[in-house]
Amino acid sequence: MNTATSQTPEQVLEQAQKLWAQGKSQKTYDLVSTYLRANPNDGPLLHFFAGVLEKQGNIFGAIKHLEFACKAPNSQSLYFLDLASLLGKQQMYVESQNVLTVAMKRDPGNQEIQAQLGSMLILNGFFDQGVKLFSHVMTQSPSNWQRWTLFANSVAKSSRPKQAAELYDQALEIMQGASTSDADAKPSPADIANTLMAKADHLKTIGDKDGCTALIRAAIAQTKYVARAWAELATLKAFTDDDVATVEKMIGAERGKLSKLDLQYLHHALGLAYMTRDDGKAAMAHYLKANAYQREQIDYNEEKTLAFLANLPNFFTPDAIADNTLSETGDEQQFIFIVGMPRCGSTLLEQVLDSHSDAFGVGEIRTLPGLLKRAYGDGFPSLPAHKKLLADPKRLALFAKAYRDEVSRMLPPEVLKNGKGPRYIVDKMLGNFVSVGLIAMAFPNSKIIHARRDPMDTAFSCFTHFFADGHKYLCDLREIGNFYVAYRDLMAYWEKTVSKDQLITVDYEKVIADLDHEARRLVDFLGLDWQDACLEFYANKREVRTHSALEVRQPVYNSSLERWRPYQKELTPLIEALGINPD
Repeated sequence: MNTATSQTPEQVLEQAQKLWAQGKSQKTYDLVSTYLRANPNDGPLLHFFAGVLEKQGNIFGAIKHLEFACKAPNSQSLYFLDLASLLGKQQMYVESQNVLTVAMKRDPGNQEIQAQLGSMLILNGFFDQGVKLFSHVMTQSPSNWQRWTLFANSVAKSSRPKQAAELYDQALEIMQGASTSDADAKPSPADIANTLMAKADHLKTIGDKDGCTALIRAAIAQTKYVARAWAELATLKAFTDDDVATVEKMIGAERGKLSKLDLQYLHHALGLAYMTRDDGKAAMAHYLKANAYQREQIDYNEEKTLAFLANLPNFFTPDAIADNTLSETGDEQQFIFIVGMPRCGSTLLEQVLDSHSDAFGVGEIRTLPGLLKRAYGDGFPSLPAHKKLLADPKRLALFAKAYRDEVSRMLPPEVLKNGKGPRYIVDKMLGNFVSVGLIAMAFPNSKIIHARRDPMDTAFSCFTHFFADGHKYLCDLREIGNFYVAYRDLMAYWEKTVSKDQLITVDYEKVIADLDHEARRLVDFLGLDWQDACLEFYANKREVRTHSALEVRQPVYNSSLERWRPYQKELTPLIEALGINPD
């Protein structure tokens, strides 16, 4: 008899925890997975194993085992909270909300479940319901700074974030006044610094550079080891010589206190600091180190990714698109999908469009990719069976309706007229370039804008910016180049296949050279009347949640063109992957 399977779940869990504490991850995995194959219904063991899988990078395996743990006879509310949290980290907000709704029915008095559900309601566009639930929770636990911070973070991510600054102030006031007698309630300097950084992020989205800078300085005053603060400070061009010396000392003499993620942030900060000081050699050395640290922590299957992109035209053939496009009456809410590579000038285009009274930008929302996964499954489309799914009109209609409903809930009341949104809602999730064929089928009266920029400028800007998630291909020069080529080839296919009345390509360089002409061309393509406000996009007070949040608060400039040229030698892997002659 197998020794492991003859033990009780409690004995296996105790043994697994000891193995894990000793750093024996593979033995831990083997022990628990073997036991669960014969005894698959123990909640604590399933929950523990989900944590092991998550730490090993198997996120969807972790989600599956958390789901099993929630269904186990001895399930606990903690399992539901952890499942909802992990789903939320994957931007699967609807699924997270559903899990929390079930959890609240099981444990209606659990304030943590209520707070997390309030957060998900806000993020899913049920703003009033979420705020109402949060208000109830905060009445019951007025001194819980963690929940005040969660409340503020949730509102800041909504389309109605005016309350966020006040909520952050409330959280910070409670944090700074927390009782020293309650060790669990008292926040650490890092906790306070992270909340200050969250408020700084919020001020950055609304263009308050000075307020943002002051909060970052306050965060560093709490603890200099909040590495992200240094990276943000460098982004604001507020790095002093003393800051450079401090960060270099941290990387050198105090390395033992830093994680790989910390080192990544700090090298990015120094890269930008030296770039602004015209010391290109030092800048590139730090950028290369920062990206190397990030690449070490990423599980990126380049072969699979590039094969997926190359195979998309086999599913979305001209006939498949023509035969399966939905019919529209003309009364439906319409959208503008801005697609392309990161750092392609898309935020500038969105700001131009959002300055028009008949358009409203909701930013880089993950609604479409999330719905795609729910409606069609993981890896769609990549299997022969997926062709049948593409030809299912009911599925496509439900997908389109779900998208309309979810995006409509994101609109703030002030943009609604007689209960209806503006003529166009702008979705700037650039990665939707992989879904252009499906967009054309599901929303035939909507518009698609391909924001394009010189490949070297695009790739160099990607390499020198910090992308926290969702961009696995952006921290290795050769991989960036290979991905760009695959993206370029796919967009060339869409441009030949999708109607010119629905898809337009706008080059960043042309926008910079002649904003008036390109803006008018774009507005004309959308069938809208011209408005001069489109040329004064920098006066727009909307929130901007991208790396360009502060750049688009000023008129167009051309200083970002060909910034890569002084670093041509270091960029050789990129140049080779792109297959270009830089001279």
